[in-house]
Amino acid sequence: MTAPRFTTPRRLVAKIGSSSLRRPDGGLDRDLALSVVDQIAGVRTAGTQVVLVSSGAVAAGLAPLGLSAR
Repeated sequence: MTAPRFTTPRRLVAKIGSSSLRRPDGGLDRDLALSVVDQIAGVRTAGTQVVLVSSGAVAAGLAPLGLSAR
């Protein structure tokens, strides 16, 4: 068995754009967002710090504000 190519990182920075978290109607895809949260929790449980950077707040806020587009 060969040694791992990379060591486990101490910190992970993940950038997820609004288009990655958006449903076809423009609202927030909650199931996908929860999946991302679950994955981040798994990485945190393994001991890696996670910094999440996202412009997903724009997609999340459209429907509550009654807007159909940006």
